[in-house]
Amino acid sequence: MDCIYACQEDVGEALDDAVYGGFEMPILKPVNPVDNVEVKCAYCQSPAIYVVENGYSSTI
Repeated sequence: MDCIYACQEDVGEALDDAVYGGFEMPILKPVNPVDNVEVKCAYCQSPAIYVVENGYSSTI
């Protein structure tokens, strides 16, 4: 799992899942409007407005 897309209501659950799912350093970012063609929330299928990504880089 590289990232989790979430709507406003489910962003807390996405952050919890990222932490418990092994993300080293979760980063919360807004979904880029250009990339938001049809990105859906992983929990309810509403339009996603946030993406939780793994901030850990193995190259550092």
